[in-house]
Amino acid sequence: MEANNIRGEERRKISPEDHHKYLERKSGFRIDFRQRIDLFTKTVLLFTGGALTISMSLFLKQDSPQVTTSILQDLKISWGLLLFTIVAFSVCYYTLLIQGFYINKNWDGRLPLSDDQITGNTTLSALRGLIVILGTIGFFSFLWGLVLLGTVSIEVVELAGS
Repeated sequence: MEANNIRGEERRKISPEDHHKYLERKSGFRIDFRQRIDLFTKTVLLFTGGALTISMSLFLKQDSPQVTTSILQDLKISWGLLLFTIVAFSVCYYTLLIQGFYINKNWDGRLPLSDDQITGNTTLSALRGLIVILGTIGFFSFLWGLVLLGTVSIEVVELAGS
């Protein structure tokens, strides 16, 4: 066991070529994962923005459909949930920027390949936790807001038909 191994774990003996291949696979996975997150986030934001724009322009214009008080309340809740989705995902993206800045500031030129100084870092773990929690809440807010907006639309069509 190495004296400077603060975690008390024995290091596996691997060749530099195998280590390099491992790092390339890990880097490729992280890039793919990040691209999927970006695509997912852009899709949710596009649907959210579109739903808000269309519904607001429909229900706030001069000759808007007549709605009951309960439909209006559901519409307000839906808009609030969709707006929260945009705010939550924006904060997640900003937190990702802060996380990248933090990593670059603290480990630029100091990350030896044999030690992983990022894993287990409490600040990075807290930032990751914030992103996961806020992103999850934002996603469920998106789903709930979209379902509620759909329900409101169905109720308005039924009300107009009767």
